[in-house]
Amino acid sequence: MIKITKIPKLYVYQKVIIVFAALIIPVYIVNLLMNMMGQSFIKQEFSDSIQSKVQFYSNQLDDQISFIRNQQLQAVNDSELQKLNFLSGTLDVFEEIQLVNRVKERLSTIQNSSEYLLNTGVYMKSFGRTISTQNGINKLPSQEYEIISKLYSKSKKSSIYYYEGRLFFIEAANNSSVIVYMELSVKKLEKTLEQLVGNYGYSGAFITNESFSYYISPKHEDSIVKKIYDNVSLEANNKNDESHILKLGDQSYRITYNRISTLGLTLYSYINQNELTGSLKTFNIWLLVMSLISIVIILVFSFSVKLMIHNPLKELIAAFRTLETDNLDILIRPKNDIEFGYLYRSFDKLIDKLRQSIRQNYEQKMALQHSELKQLQSQIKPHFLYNGFFNIYMMCKAKDYETVATLAQKLGSYYQFVTRNGADEVPFDMEYRHAMDYVEIQRIRFSNRIHVVAGEIPDVCKPLMVPRLILQPIIENTFEHAFENERKGGNIRITVTYEKKCLRVCVEDDGNKLTDDLIHSLQEKLAHCSIVLEKTGIINVCRRIQLEYGKPSGVFVSRSEHGGLKAEVIIHFNYGGGSDV
Repeated sequence: MIKITKIPKLYVYQKVIIVFAALIIPVYIVNLLMNMMGQSFIKQEFSDSIQSKVQFYSNQLDDQISFIRNQQLQAVNDSELQKLNFLSGTLDVFEEIQLVNRVKERLSTIQNSSEYLLNTGVYMKSFGRTISTQNGINKLPSQEYEIISKLYSKSKKSSIYYYEGRLFFIEAANNSSVIVYMELSVKKLEKTLEQLVGNYGYSGAFITNESFSYYISPKHEDSIVKKIYDNVSLEANNKNDESHILKLGDQSYRITYNRISTLGLTLYSYINQNELTGSLKTFNIWLLVMSLISIVIILVFSFSVKLMIHNPLKELIAAFRTLETDNLDILIRPKNDIEFGYLYRSFDKLIDKLRQSIRQNYEQKMALQHSELKQLQSQIKPHFLYNGFFNIYMMCKAKDYETVATLAQKLGSYYQFVTRNGADEVPFDMEYRHAMDYVEIQRIRFSNRIHVVAGEIPDVCKPLMVPRLILQPIIENTFEHAFENERKGGNIRITVTYEKKCLRVCVEDDGNKLTDDLIHSLQEKLAHCSIVLEKTGIINVCRRIQLEYGKPSGVFVSRSEHGGLKAEVIIHFNYGGGSDV
């Protein structure tokens, strides 16, 4: 009987590694083939692009020169020019000036027709002068005419003449009694040649004649030009190929050329092959390096997955099983099982237990906080009541019954607001009126030595629902710490603003008892009010506001510009509870 070997069950990490390798290897092979094809394609496209650019530039230059030559031929036969040449000496001064001006206008029109023209001029033998756009009207002999006559007097006539780095078109009529000459801008030609291969460092372009007796180029590299000339001479019988490779030392250049028929010149360009192939070779080296790195990555990935995922998961499964028995003495042992199925089920059970525990703890905490809030809101300082009755007693002795009536009324309103049952939140205008009742009680107590400036609150703030007793502790803090033992009195300023769903109540005083250290200490307490043990006063207000509206809200203190303390109650209705208008 043949025993069938059971295929061992694969773990998840082993499956991940197999899938990862199965995906990355074909991608790598395809990428390698694409890179090899891409290199060949780039080389061909590179050659075609350079050849196309040279041909395009040559055709453009050819068209420009044809246009210039046509303008020159038309100028030679211009009626005004011929008239001035034949009738010079017989015309009166006015007619001669008119003809000269029209000739100058004609030359200027030609000059402006092409950016390749540097100067356009004409020589008339009978007139005895030259007229040009660059030098105006000059009598003979002149330096300009000497150059033109020297070039034109050569036995071999040409379509273009070269003289000491300058290019000229010269055309004559009427047995050379009229000569129209044009000077091409060599700098313009050099600039356009530079643009032709300007993106490559070891490259250049130049225009030259058949014999290479001169050349125009933005880069003067005679060694390359001479090597190209020698190569052209050797290949004189095979000029069908307009692009080829030229070796110069240890460098290879791609040479591309195109004929400019109107000039009788040839445009050559040369680009170092290492500009392209050098980077491709470097890329091949990096591709090999990346291949080795990929292999290392697969191995490291496999080991890391086993070490960081597989082994810990096996230990976790063992721990979960032990935990289910309510045995806290956990022994983690490797288990021969697939990890994630059991892990997820155990994790869900644990999450349910955690949710129940968190919900119970949260409800208990919220109930405790609500109870604390109710206790803090209903706090009454007994000594404030005693002081109020004592002040009434003293004013009765002084028979100041009007003030007694006012103080009694304010005390009644104050304790009615503080002790009554009801909602935790009240409209802001009610909270503000309670604070003003407290201010009036304190002003009477201090015999009106404290001057309080508190304007009307904006209408938009009045219906806002805010926690009870958040303003009176702030103002109480000012009376107690700034003016409690002050005989000369002081000033308190209360302002209320509301903008972008943010309520801001600012209480400032001009007391001089508060040091910078005390302000800094108070700022630290307010910044961590949730963990500060203090349960009353300004810290309590900050804690209550942040509990209701979140961290951006609260109480913030700083040094007032009046010298004392500046306390701001800020409530952002965008962040938490509370009613907004």
